[in-house]
Amino acid sequence: MIAKRLGMSQAALFKRFGTKERLFIAALTRPIRDNPLADLVSAGPSDEPIRDQLIMIGSGILTVMRRVVPCMAMLHAAGFTPKSYLSHEKAPPIQGRKLLAGWLQAAMDKGKIRKADPMVMAVGFIGMLKARPFREIILGDHGLQCTDEEYVTQLVDQLWSGIAPETP
Repeated sequence: MIAKRLGMSQAALFKRFGTKERLFIAALTRPIRDNPLADLVSAGPSDEPIRDQLIMIGSGILTVMRRVVPCMAMLHAAGFTPKSYLSHEKAPPIQGRKLLAGWLQAAMDKGKIRKADPMVMAVGFIGMLKARPFREIILGDHGLQCTDEEYVTQLVDQLWSGIAPETP
């Protein structure tokens, strides 16, 4: 179907990618720089309130996760392991985590949030955002009766209570 849609033969498609796994990985590893969210995070924290920026970033990540989680489920069902997908530095999950960690580090450097390990914070924040579509799509758990916007806002408010700068 992919070859037909591209107007090429299956042989030509497989000559280019070699295996079905490499084709899937290429399709799922578009450079993160093509994502407008990456531009926002790459720019670092602005003068807007950090809470508001985290809500905007979180909403963008959740939107991406709603597309990624079904793809990852499909790869898993097809027998592909995350190791093959995550085995290089250009993998979007690795790039995204590094971008968010850099954003958090910049916020720390400006005194806008408490000092902590930015990589741990990035993994935790992304994980909390990925949890909702994972539970809904993979587990069929639709128990949260709030919108994605409400979910992200509540999540950021809980996170913010732990990372807000200490007041003298």
